[in-house]
Amino acid sequence: MIHHARHVPFSNQVMVDEEELMEMIDQLRFNLPEEIKQANWTVQEQQRLISEAHAEASRILGKANERAESAVQDHEVLRRADRLAQQTVREAQSRADQTIGEAEAYALEQLQHLEAHLSRTLATVRRGVEALRGDDDRGGTQAVPPRTPSEEATSSLESSGGETHSGQQSRP
Repeated sequence: MIHHARHVPFSNQVMVDEEELMEMIDQLRFNLPEEIKQANWTVQEQQRLISEAHAEASRILGKANERAESAVQDHEVLRRADRLAQQTVREAQSRADQTIGEAEAYALEQLQHLEAHLSRTLATVRRGVEALRGDDDRGGTQAVPPRTPSEEATSSLESSGGETHSGQQSRP
C-alpha cells in the first residue's frame, strides 16, 4: 500500500487512502489476537513439553540412582557375607585342628597306658616262664622246651577254655 501511494512533492511523505488504511488496521486488529493466541499456545506447549521432559529425566535419574544404590548395597552385602564365610571357615578349621590335636593326645595317652599294661603283663609272663624253668631244673617236672611269650599266652588260653585268671571270658 505504501509502495503504491502517491508522493507529496518536495518531501519524503506519501499520501494514503484513509479508508484503505483503516481497513488494513482493522484486519490487523482482528488477525493479530489470533496470531498472539497461537504464539502463546505454542510457547505454553513448548514449556509443558520441556517440563515433562525434565520430570521424565528426574524420574529416570532417580531410578538410576536407586539401582546404583541397590547395587552398592548388594555388593556390600556380598562382601559382608564373604567376610563372614571366610571367618566361619577359619573358625571351623581352628576347631578342627584343635579337635585333631586333642584326639591325637588322647590316642597317645591311651597307647602309652596300653604299652605300660602290656609291659607289666609281659614282665609277669616272663617271671612265670622263669619260675617254671626253675622247677624243671629241680627235677619236679619233665623238661619242656622254652616257649615264646605269644605261645605261652595261647597255651594258657586254650587250657583255661578261653577264661582269664579272673574267670572272665577272654576276647579273641
